[in-house]
Amino acid sequence: MASKQAQRLAARQQLQQRMAVKAEEERRRRTVAWSVGGVAGLAALVLLAWGAFAWLGPDGDGGGSSDPDVQQLVKDAEAAADRCGDVEPSGEGATGTATEGLTDGRPVQDVYLECLQMSAPDASSTAPCMYTSMDGTSPVPLATQPAAGSQEMTIVTNLGVITADIETAEAPCTAGSFTFLAKDGYFDDQQCHRLTTDGIYVLQCGDPDARAAIEAGTPENAGAGSPGYQYGEENTPVEAEANYPAGTIAMANAGAGTTGSQFFIVYEDTTLGADYTILGQITSGLDIVEQVAAAGVM
Repeated sequence: MASKQAQRLAARQQLQQRMAVKAEEERRRRTVAWSVGGVAGLAALVLLAWGAFAWLGPDGDGGGSSDPDVQQLVKDAEAAADRCGDVEPSGEGATGTATEGLTDGRPVQDVYLECLQMSAPDASSTAPCMYTSMDGTSPVPLATQPAAGSQEMTIVTNLGVITADIETAEAPCTAGSFTFLAKDGYFDDQQCHRLTTDGIYVLQCGDPDARAAIEAGTPENAGAGSPGYQYGEENTPVEAEANYPAGTIAMANAGAGTTGSQFFIVYEDTTLGADYTILGQITSGLDIVEQVAAAGVM
């Protein structure tokens, strides 16, 4: 029988062997953990870099929304951004006789919107919009609209070309509506149906039914048309003198929440209630509207 000393020595050797095995297993476990952690960290860095590239884009310009519907909206707008490029003012349109003393009515000079286009919007930020179909079936714009920067509007009229800077960031739902309608030619061949020349100085357009009413001999019916949906006002001015300065493009409405497609161009500083969305500012062609105003009303 082995002595107690020999037994203790053998037990100590066995304990040392077990501790050595355990230490080796722990070393291997740490090595694997560090390897996995390194791979995971590298993968995280790769994903982070990819996300930054996808968001910022190759030009570092803010990229745009990740919403596929908004991305498609921008692509559609880009495709339609030069749809009026080959359209020249026709010079067509009759000139009637002004009615003495009348300051609110149909312009003496016929004004046709022969083509209207919008540049593509910046979707690096977006805003929620609520468009309400008036009959439950009329199509409406996307409920999420680009809301950054500005857009350019180009209106080819029979009398010349008008351009404007549209305040997309301040009026995203209104700008979105115009982008939605313009890409499909909604405004093309419309007729501006109302001119005011005393106290309020505006030319009103955007009724899809106005030209048909005028040509049918019932101009009193012009001004009731809409795109089939309506939405709320935004970017309204403060109550002040000349709060709609010359060159302003603003939206007509029939009361709160009834903005549609009708708009007015202010050709002389005008004071109105702060109830109408300011869409943008004319950058060229205001003289065309001034000439129409000078011809008078009938």
